[in-house]
Amino acid sequence: MSAIDASYWSELQRHALASYDEALLRQVAARLVKPRNQWPAADLIERSAAAIANPVLIDRRFQDLTPPARRVLALIGHSRQPYWDLGNLVELTLALGHSDGLQPVLELLEAGMLYPGLRHPRSNKTPSSNGVSSSHPSAGPARGKLKSFEQWMAAPGPEGLLVFAPPAIAARALGEDLGLPDLSDSPAASARDTLANAAGWQETDGLEWLLRLAVLWQQVSAAPLRCTQQGEFFKRDFERLGQDALLNAAPADRLADVPDAAFLAIALAEQEGILTDSDGEWRAGPLPTVWEKGLAATLEALWTDLPRLSAWNPLDGWRGFAAQTGNPFPSAYLLAFLLLARLPEDAWVHPETIEQWILTQHPYWANESLRPSRQKPWLETFLLGVAYQLRLVQVMPPPVSPSGTGPDPEGGGWRVRLSPTGRWLLGLTEAPNLETVHTQTLLVQPNLQIIAYRQGLTSSLIARLTQFAAWEGLGAACTLQLQPETVYRALEAGQSFDSIRRTLEQHSTRGVPPAVLDSLRTWSNKRDRITVYSSATLLEFGSAEDLNEALGRGLPAARLSDRLAVAASEEAIEFRHFRLTSTRDYALPPEKCVQVEPDGVTLSVDGARSDLLLETELPRFAELIGNFSTGRRQYRLTPASLSAARAAGMTRTMLEMWFHQRAGQPLPPAARLLMTAGEAEAPHLRHHLVLHVADEEMADGLMQWPQTREWIEERLGPTALVVRQENVPALCEQLRAVGIEVGNEELGPTA
Repeated sequence: MSAIDASYWSELQRHALASYDEALLRQVAARLVKPRNQWPAADLIERSAAAIANPVLIDRRFQDLTPPARRVLALIGHSRQPYWDLGNLVELTLALGHSDGLQPVLELLEAGMLYPGLRHPRSNKTPSSNGVSSSHPSAGPARGKLKSFEQWMAAPGPEGLLVFAPPAIAARALGEDLGLPDLSDSPAASARDTLANAAGWQETDGLEWLLRLAVLWQQVSAAPLRCTQQGEFFKRDFERLGQDALLNAAPADRLADVPDAAFLAIALAEQEGILTDSDGEWRAGPLPTVWEKGLAATLEALWTDLPRLSAWNPLDGWRGFAAQTGNPFPSAYLLAFLLLARLPEDAWVHPETIEQWILTQHPYWANESLRPSRQKPWLETFLLGVAYQLRLVQVMPPPVSPSGTGPDPEGGGWRVRLSPTGRWLLGLTEAPNLETVHTQTLLVQPNLQIIAYRQGLTSSLIARLTQFAAWEGLGAACTLQLQPETVYRALEAGQSFDSIRRTLEQHSTRGVPPAVLDSLRTWSNKRDRITVYSSATLLEFGSAEDLNEALGRGLPAARLSDRLAVAASEEAIEFRHFRLTSTRDYALPPEKCVQVEPDGVTLSVDGARSDLLLETELPRFAELIGNFSTGRRQYRLTPASLSAARAAGMTRTMLEMWFHQRAGQPLPPAARLLMTAGEAEAPHLRHHLVLHVADEEMADGLMQWPQTREWIEERLGPTALVVRQENVPALCEQLRAVGIEVGNEELGPTA
């Protein structure tokens, strides 16, 4: 453990001890450092924290523990994950055959080798694994002094109970016998294994989930994911993830289907800090710095994520970010790997054999009242779909039948064993060398596409490619595309044209095409020409000549357009040399500065109250018809301008909002007509006769009386009714019945 790690965990231990009541602190210190005098509480905390750096003392205290407590500490050491849910540790203790699963954990708390945590960490990496030390939760109780560990366990809160063991303490427990059985196959199967080993087994490169995390990072960088107040994704984002072709595609060497693969990437990204929660939105955080340290360190980080996964499991798939209770899978994962570690060298085992042991020994699955849906097989999915792609296990294909026509029905399915990487992560061997020797693995094509051959990819190269090129295909040969947006993103992250060029040239199988270098240089130069002002003063002149004259007289400003200039500070401007027509504060709401003319489509701009934003708003849906030099600008809404606005994404609601903000009135009927004419029902021309009656009361009666209402088409006004020409005789007959004679005026043709 590095000096940074030791200092970090020592500080975290101090914080936990400081939250103890003095009586509890002295009780813990009495077992950890065994003080001979009545030291002050502050001294006890310092001496207890210093004990982490004393391996001899830790070994002595370790030997004072009972075997069940030593096994719990060994389990934490094998997992490399300092933080564990209390319930998972109890499950592990019970699965190892101890009748009281809580007592060993309580013993470790009282001995100062385990400490209570405050809340679940979103990202729980130590400073040495991803460079982010502030991601740890505070240790200790939420409020008040902790008087006893029983008190802490009695009030778990909505997120349950969390404990942590400093890695320097847990590492001293490695080598403790856990009492796990050897589940390797029978001697006859072992003989077949000898032949199979010669025939070949499979091990992946460990890059699959790194590539998917890189794809996820790019997608969330482009569009954040939004969550409801309950912590679930909105339907649009949920469907977007569930249907994503890259995140859900099967790997080239697929052995088992992973349920909700895109959401497993979400869960891993959350633990790695690749995604960060910001007021209900999941945004892209920085790519983990551990990726720059090589594949072994990167896989170690992902390995420590497995015990912290609560939003996803291989049986149910995605469960959501809400606090999960009764999650037995983290403890079952560790048991499965430790059972694989018990296999003799070159021995293999069927996943169902390990799963059967877990079903009978793990307290969650051994429960007779467990629903049948919870007893479905899941370990093969986890080992072949997740652990295999993380390079934690090697696999043996099903043996071929003697006839050579297919799998041997007596040989079973796939079999597994730990890989060298898996054995190292469990603390059983030294770290393997996982770095590739193929440095030239990219093929850069003139169309800006990059083909990345997988056998030469490294975690650091994946991180760099992810910043400046978009992933488009994953497989034995991955494809990426250079785009202006991705290059701008890389430049903002600190890369430069030279660093991107060096990456491509260093890893390309042939020279980078000149067209690609020209595009990269052009995009880089465009960004280099951008100047960012923390605050500035914008000056708008009446004409280009006025601006040229002001700059010629020494105005300390930079030209933006024909009539606009920007000054970093207004203090250097001599405003007495200018005739100011108005000033604007753009932090205030938009100013009402537009007058709608009676025709409903002509807009007159009040130059004394307008602002520069109006210059960009009006051309989106209106055409300029007035000259600014006259002091009066006018725009007109036309069918062509509104058609272009609709094509650019403007809606009637957006236009109505603009009129309320800028004109202080609703959208005029003429403007509404031009905006929505294509959506309305087509009008019709018809021949009608108009019946004029004496007064409004007679018209009301004719419209209400059923005998006359059925012959009237509609009402045009207070005393005017529309009648179809073919209905005139029938209406006249009904009117005569009540004593009304219709005038015999000769009617000409109607239009």
